[in-house]
Amino acid sequence: MVVFGRGGAGGSLAELAAAARAVPDRPWHVLGPVSGSGPAPDNLHVHGWVPDVEARVARAAVLVGGGGDGVVALAAAQGKRFLCLPEERAYGEQTEKAAALARLGAAIVHPGWPPVSVWPDLIEASLALDPTVIGGLHDPDAIKTCAATIENLVQNF
Repeated sequence: MVVFGRGGAGGSLAELAAAARAVPDRPWHVLGPVSGSGPAPDNLHVHGWVPDVEARVARAAVLVGGGGDGVVALAAAQGKRFLCLPEERAYGEQTEKAAALARLGAAIVHPGWPPVSVWPDLIEASLALDPTVIGGLHDPDAIKTCAATIENLVQNF
């Protein structure tokens, strides 16, 4: 499953089609904006914007996406094997976050969209990840914990 969010440039149909052809034994479902037109292999399914992102990601073996907060949080919340393709940002937040995920063994990282020749190895490496590592980064009570921490700091200031 490839997810493009609102913060980036979106996907290129030509690049997605080439990647899907490079890994023909796996279905490629793509959510979010995709530009371009042309032929696509039978294993490539471009869905665009959908209301049920979480349900679709739940069925994925691997989540492919940028290093933005939304996609990383989605991978962690669902405990999905994650191939992180961080995009360049002014302050480097995606590349820093991706590097941290790689150090933890929570994601396979490749800077930007990979060349066709490396897709099979990237998918294989992603499938070998232990999804409990990234899943362990998710705290369903994070908002309550953060609020309690702030309240405690204010009371003890």
